[in-house]
Amino acid sequence: MATLASNQYGKSKVRFLRVSRQPDGTHHVIEIEADVLLRGDLDGSFLTDDNSSIVPTDTVKNTIHLLAHDHPDTCRNRFALVIGNHFLTHYDWIHGVTIELRERPWSRMGNHPHTFSHDANGTPFTRATFKRGGETTLISGIRKHLVMKTTASAFVGYHVCERTTLPPTEDRILATRLAAEWTLTDLSQDFANTDKMVREQLLRIFADTFSPSVQRTLFLMGEAALAAAPGISSIRLALPNVHFLPLDLSKIGRPAQTTVFLPTDEPHGQIEATITR
Repeated sequence: MATLASNQYGKSKVRFLRVSRQPDGTHHVIEIEADVLLRGDLDGSFLTDDNSSIVPTDTVKNTIHLLAHDHPDTCRNRFALVIGNHFLTHYDWIHGVTIELRERPWSRMGNHPHTFSHDANGTPFTRATFKRGGETTLISGIRKHLVMKTTASAFVGYHVCERTTLPPTEDRILATRLAAEWTLTDLSQDFANTDKMVREQLLRIFADTFSPSVQRTLFLMGEAALAAAPGISSIRLALPNVHFLPLDLSKIGRPAQTTVFLPTDEPHGQIEATITR
């Protein structure tokens, strides 16, 4: 006999751009793509023809748009709390909500009050999990933030066996598509300021600290983020290698050159860790 082990449903890729118009003529914008999944007493809709427990996914979409309108000055992280609390409050048979909000960043063009350019480096996101009568988990982060430094990085002293062909180097280009997510513990804190402090520390350590390995750099970045942001309990980092390999131009008259490199990231090393207090 078949058994329904678990289930959830909802709406994915619900998009909106919200414009907040200030009295002085300045506009603020936020563009979001949302996934909202619901869990609860929904077995009947799977096991019988009874649809009475189904909140239509179109209703989920409309709710996201309505809440975006009614909370014009809410940041991405707090908007996730608004969505989760709404569904738990309005539907007593919904016991849990999982939310991911992905932001497309827009930067003000100079000091112009209502003109913006797309900041294409990385995708900020929020992931929230709600459980009726239980703890709310709120995670903020960024994905695919491309950073590079052209020196102050080395890789020597690693384990060598008969299958090792990688030469050691005292000076190399270090680049990565940074992925980071941090768990927010105080749900009343200034989320925007916490996110700003975390990102600043991650990039400061990457830029200013000599890197003997990606592993060491990753830990130092996480350690600095925890020290700067008391409102987070842990941070998970992934630093995939984006390689820029020295090109051998010796056959065309440029031996030992260190000017031109070959960009490649397939295959690439994948370094990940979670740092906690």
